[in-house]
Amino acid sequence: MKNLILGYERGKNKWWELKRSLELAGQTADVITSNFQNITGKYDRIWSMAESLLPVQAELEEKIGLNNVSKKAAEILTNKKKLDDFCLQNGLEDITPYSIIPVKEADLDAFENMPFIIKPVIGSGSKQDYDKDISYFSYKNKKDFMKRIPANLLFYTNQKGFTDPAFNNVTNYYMAQEHLFHHTVYAPYWYVNEHGKLHHIFTMHGSQVLRDVDDLTFESKPTNWWCISEEQVPEVVRKRYWYFYNMLVEELQLKCMFFAGPDFFYDGKYDVKYIDCNPRIGQGLQIMNEFNNGDLLKRIICNEPFEVKTLFCWTLPKLTPGKIKEVKDLEWLRPYLTKTSRLPQPNEIIPEYGYEVLDIKNYVKIAFQISEKDLSSMKETYWTINKRLQSCITYY
Repeated sequence: MKNLILGYERGKNKWWELKRSLELAGQTADVITSNFQNITGKYDRIWSMAESLLPVQAELEEKIGLNNVSKKAAEILTNKKKLDDFCLQNGLEDITPYSIIPVKEADLDAFENMPFIIKPVIGSGSKQDYDKDISYFSYKNKKDFMKRIPANLLFYTNQKGFTDPAFNNVTNYYMAQEHLFHHTVYAPYWYVNEHGKLHHIFTMHGSQVLRDVDDLTFESKPTNWWCISEEQVPEVVRKRYWYFYNMLVEELQLKCMFFAGPDFFYDGKYDVKYIDCNPRIGQGLQIMNEFNNGDLLKRIICNEPFEVKTLFCWTLPKLTPGKIKEVKDLEWLRPYLTKTSRLPQPNEIIPEYGYEVLDIKNYVKIAFQISEKDLSSMKETYWTINKRLQSCITYY
């Protein structure tokens, strides 16, 4: 079988494990990361590693006679606002957050007393430029937003839309979406095969952390992810996400597609809402593949029986904030670090809110990646490592 993987060079971590797994199954896999308009040749399957590439996949499939992702499906799954509207039209009002693409001030009236977040309708990620960007920041209400953003900047941009080379130059807009204060987050991973059969692979459990950026703006991110069993997911959440995915697959006639989420936010009682969709393989699944003999993905793609026997967590250490004076030898820590982490160094700062640090100069950049057979063993290992790491650090 001949496969085509569509991705971006910057996102190699999102597709390299898929390519290896396809080859492990005795299939071929071409990877194309640019000049998508010049793709030629026939393929048996096409895989998109980013939502913004789904329209490319849909067009190619139409040309070569595949029917895994239609143009309609690509349009909806690429665009967060269109997905929200689609869910509202298909009986999911109770789990769909309110959203709008504002082109004038009055469009934000619904947020007079309701917090909201601004984000592009196409694209993923939450890395902010604190000096000039407005994406992925939240505001307590419309009044605070109007104080923070230059007059008509958002509205003027949305009247015409904008393009971003980082997302294949598709026309984009900024949406205002209801901000969810639900503390608990569940992120299930799924696969729908070539027959349209849906498979749940595993679920991650995280917590949402909020931080004030200034007196008008705040940000939040789900973080500290732990893999849990299906039985540990509250029944009300399980029902919601099973219905969500079955509706999506049936209504859009999807096949041969992985899903990394969406994140389902839970208030701990009865309210559940989803955020975005993420129709791609996801880094979490690739990590899980590594921890499960390297053949989990291959088994899923080939419709072979599979079982997730080793769980993992991706979580931040709980360290005393401050400026590091000295660090003892930490080579022992490397097996427990994510690939993008670095060992703490003298003069680096450990912030109070570790989740906010992506790659900021003079700040620590560290997260644990721990694998065990069950959740209790992971937590025991986590606290053991965290305690030892803390003992290796002295402060000014």
